[in-house]
Amino acid sequence: MYWIDENSSPKGTPRGEQKSFFADAVSDVANLPTSSALGVQQGDDEESCKCVLPGASCFVIATGDLYILNSSDVWTKI
Repeated sequence: MYWIDENSSPKGTPRGEQKSFFADAVSDVANLPTSSALGVQQGDDEESCKCVLPGASCFVIATGDLYILNSSDVWTKI
């Protein structure tokens, strides 16, 4: 399961501009949206699956890994 870090966007910034996610496991990263593809909807959360811009990030809780969506539209471990 993954979800949006609701505190990551500055006040007044549209949510589509930049998103920061948390994921339970590395396998959840494959379900995240990219700039060209929707993610897998998580339960009734209709926001977190919407497309994001390069620079979006995802922190994986199980491993402490950080992934960033690069300009090639690939979630890359940092």
